[in-house]
Amino acid sequence: MSNASDIVNAISRLIQALDELFKTQTVEALVDLVRQLGIGGPVKVGLQALGTVLGKLVEWIAKLEKVAAIPKLLESLDPTLEQVQGLATTSEDDLRQAGLDALAPLTKAARSMLEVMNKVRKGAEAILKGLLPPEALAGLRQSVVDFAATLKSYEQRLVAKPAPKPVLAGATS
Repeated sequence: MSNASDIVNAISRLIQALDELFKTQTVEALVDLVRQLGIGGPVKVGLQALGTVLGKLVEWIAKLEKVAAIPKLLESLDPTLEQVQGLATTSEDDLRQAGLDALAPLTKAARSMLEVMNKVRKGAEAILKGLLPPEALAGLRQSVVDFAATLKSYEQRLVAKPAPKPVLAGATS
């Protein structure tokens, strides 16, 4: 059974293969033929539409990358949670004896907050670490960006005037 990383990597490889295909001499020759036939305009519109779709895909991937970053964000809270842990393990009586009566109720609140945050962190990590692998998403985003750039490079060529054919010496019209 494939996991999310396998699927994202497979999609990335597919897009990379399409990009490589579009960079072949065959596609170059097709672009030249389309331009010579004078039908570059409609093909350019099609490439622009595909480029728009790829742009939306990059936007969606960026959103997924933000979601995938949640476990790291939660990890960054560790130092703060350690400080809260110190307060949570302190007894109310200890605070009162230290003359910090006003802080005594915070120990119970700190324990509750710590319990909730640990559950949230563990849940998010369990769900997101396997579902949205950041490295695979970054690779997918890059392959989509590269393919979009390849398509963009053809847009202008499709509507450019064909280069004049070289005149052979001694040829008559």
